[in-house]
Amino acid sequence: MLQLKTTHKEIRDYFAELNKLGQLDVGHEGAVAPAFAHVLRTAARPFGWTLAEQYTRKLADGRSIRIDGALLDDFNLAHGYWDSCFVRPVQLPLGKTAQNANLAKDSDDDLDEEIRKKLAVGYPQDNIIFWAPQRLVVIQQGQRVWDSPIAAPDLLIEGLRAFFTYQPPAYAGWQQAVEEFKTVVPALAESLLTLIAGERQNNQAFRQAFARFAALCRNAINPNISDEAVEEMLIQHLLTERIFRRVFDNPDFARRNVIANEIEQVVDALTSQSFSR
Repeated sequence: MLQLKTTHKEIRDYFAELNKLGQLDVGHEGAVAPAFAHVLRTAARPFGWTLAEQYTRKLADGRSIRIDGALLDDFNLAHGYWDSCFVRPVQLPLGKTAQNANLAKDSDDDLDEEIRKKLAVGYPQDNIIFWAPQRLVVIQQGQRVWDSPIAAPDLLIEGLRAFFTYQPPAYAGWQQAVEEFKTVVPALAESLLTLIAGERQNNQAFRQAFARFAALCRNAINPNISDEAVEEMLIQHLLTERIFRRVFDNPDFARRNVIANEIEQVVDALTSQSFSR
């Protein structure tokens, strides 16, 4: 959740810098971009993201483009991008209301054209801010989700909120899967406990494999480890290993160390009579 507010010092400083540069008749984005970058850094900090400026992104066709900034997590994964668009500054002559409106529209047209050009050469469209001092555009999944002047702090915060609270469809699906998994796992574990109890009664191959594995655990881990703890290890392995095997598409994933290989032999014995993997 975006924690930045209109009352925060970074926002006040940003607009003070805009005002100062306006008084000095310096209206181009390059002069104001450092102040906006500081706002982005502050907003990104609670998310655990870092603003990497002058970020190089390699495209599928081998070309590279340089974007003003990317917000990266600890795994160097980009959660969003920022690029400033160099358009004609809007200098508003006092007392010329109609002319002011035309100048503002010309500036908007220039910004739209800059965005069009950048998207055409391969700029990312999953979550990106295109920024000019007078306006901010947020594009997500190829669609404009926010497009507004940012002359007031509350408008800037709204645009930043749209950008920072974005979740890719895959992430949302993953979160749903996690919640569902939390519900399903206890029931699966209970079913496996019942299965293990039945196989210990009726499956000699399982009893022998389980005894070998329990002896290995006591020798390698703890001589006092209980059968119940060994059963828990077996259940955790059954519930997690096959997920990783699917994710990494590696049928030998679980057989590359002694403990995992021994567990798999127990699993083979456990499932030989009861169900197919």
